[in-house]
Amino acid sequence: METVFIRQIGIHPWDQLYPSHDENYITVTLLNQDYAGMWKTWCEFSSRITEKWPKIVQWHTHLSPCYSKSEEYILQKNFYKKSHPADILRKNEFTNIYSQIINLDCNPLQINPDCMACYRTSVTLMQNNESNLEHLWHNLSTLTNISKTDDFKLILSDEKSISFRFYDAETHGVAQLICHSKHLPSLNETIHKINLEEIQQNGVYEYIHR
Repeated sequence: METVFIRQIGIHPWDQLYPSHDENYITVTLLNQDYAGMWKTWCEFSSRITEKWPKIVQWHTHLSPCYSKSEEYILQKNFYKKSHPADILRKNEFTNIYSQIINLDCNPLQINPDCMACYRTSVTLMQNNESNLEHLWHNLSTLTNISKTDDFKLILSDEKSISFRFYDAETHGVAQLICHSKHLPSLNETIHKINLEEIQQNGVYEYIHR
């Protein structure tokens, strides 16, 4: 089944019941009947916008404080075993919750899709080369999870990044892009080039059960 897309004004997280209709933001949802099909489309889509947003990073929160020094040590050890020099793992001094930023491969085709669908605890950002990861970590370190539309306003506060979250469900796969609406012309151009069919939110059930 071919991937379709939904284009909406505002912030419309796939997993949340109460969207925001703030016209300063745009949500583009890539929907397929399976995760693998969606991922293939996302790779094609994101590959076409890497010239403008060449950096791909993932922010992740560990949800709750470590309950012992041993747990904290293991967390740090596992992170640094796999991390790159520019990656960040730190603890918020007020919540004592660790969060991290890792640099993903700038080629979307080289990213492991199995590591991307932790939508409650992580968000993927495509950024320009001027983006500062230290600033990003400090900005997001107050988040304990991603559960409200206002969380996206914080995530996108620099107005330069594009956020993605991924959903792997039994009946469908979703990649959801949320960013400032000023980026919509560039995104529309990319959507046109890869020739995606547009549907409305009320057509999701019909599409999934075609």
